[in-house]
Amino acid sequence: MISLPAGPLLFDTGIYIRFCRGEDYFWLGDDARIFQRTILTAVVAAELYAGTHDHREKRALDELCQAYRALGHFSSPSTPAWVDTGILLRRARSVFGEIEFVQHFRDLLMVGEVVRAGATLVTENVRDFARWRSLLASARRTLKLFNPSQATLGGT
Repeated sequence: MISLPAGPLLFDTGIYIRFCRGEDYFWLGDDARIFQRTILTAVVAAELYAGTHDHREKRALDELCQAYRALGHFSSPSTPAWVDTGILLRRARSVFGEIEFVQHFRDLLMVGEVVRAGATLVTENVRDFARWRSLLASARRTLKLFNPSQATLGGT
């Protein structure tokens, strides 16, 4: 098992995909305490549903979402979160140059959920999310990131 940061965690879509395919992150299934402090956002759930291949995968995802709901750890971006995402994308365009809304709005919705929950985003895509972290820092909001593929072995 790897050493995960303390506090709530939100895994991005890629982490779930690699775990479910049996490619990596086997430690996710080793300790129920990890699940109990993890938040699933509807943004990630939607991406996971879009990638299901059959009814069996869809039912397994239904059960996962229900388990998060039962814990009270299933979140969904609010109306103000959508508006904030648009504002952040406008700011990103002025700072970084042309930004394609379609390519980034889901990540920013997810980032909003992470920040709102005071969680750490667990992602292999730290480089791209670091851009959003710098944008949020200018608004005095903190995005905590953790790359599990570069983590050391240890306890949670």
